[in-house]
Amino acid sequence: MNPFDRIRDKLRSLSQRERLLLLACAAFVLLFALVRFGVFPAVDSYRKSRAAIPQRQGTLARYRLAAQGEERIDEAFAEAAARLEEMEEGILPGDNPAAAGSALQGILKPWLERPDTRLTSVRTLAPVQKGAYAEVAVQLDLQTTTEGLASLLAQIPRHPKILKVKKLSVNSGYYGAAMANRRENLVASVVVAGMAAAEVEAKAGGARE
Repeated sequence: MNPFDRIRDKLRSLSQRERLLLLACAAFVLLFALVRFGVFPAVDSYRKSRAAIPQRQGTLARYRLAAQGEERIDEAFAEAAARLEEMEEGILPGDNPAAAGSALQGILKPWLERPDTRLTSVRTLAPVQKGAYAEVAVQLDLQTTTEGLASLLAQIPRHPKILKVKKLSVNSGYYGAAMANRRENLVASVVVAGMAAAEVEAKAGGARE
């Protein structure tokens, strides 16, 4: 008896339940093989192709620009330079990070000249190199009210210079029933940062990123 006949006889000898179980196992093996060797490679290929799209677009854009000739390349560089110059209007003035820090303090201090606000400390933090620019930050320690703090925070994003709140901590203290009629007093520490077109000197101890 050949092997195929043996297998056929063996299958015939199985009960209906055993045949169904065997078919289910065979279907599972086929499904696993389909997913493992068909679906997974297709998904992996799709992911790789999608990840390569930005790089391929950039390559084609540069090639298209080069194909248009030197004149078009000069125009593209001129447009990029104009956009950069416009953005650099938001950089703090100053030939070095120390001068930019002084300029930043000059921007911030007038915003704190309020009856409900008292500036207790102001200091320029160590600058941090950010590519071709330096990030300059000033820490303000103050006593104020909720309205005074909100006014300061609202002024920062509205300024023509590129400013951001890098750190903020507020302590309101304890207010019980006996202090309900007392004036609100918040103790706040705010770190405001801006960008400067300057190199961070090594002796200044600023970190480079």
